[in-house]
Amino acid sequence: MENKPEKFVFFIGKVKHETDKAELTPREILTQFAQVSPDNFTLALKNQGNFDELTNLDVPIQMKDGMHFVLFDKTPTTVS
Repeated sequence: MENKPEKFVFFIGKVKHETDKAELTPREILTQFAQVSPDNFTLALKNQGNFDELTNLDVPIQMKDGMHFVLFDKTPTTVS
């Protein structure tokens, strides 16, 4: 019997994504899944109603099924 890799379903905002990797870095999630620049966005993990900002882009995250991430826009807003 073939041993299939485990799949982890996670969300960025309301968009569903899947990976078979047990670990991903915030940089990988931002560039490969959200398809945004880490220079312009910060990734945050929703945790019991709070958001934990993942500021170190290269520290791996242990993936768990059903994780919810949000993007924080770091670009400055201009006031007219």
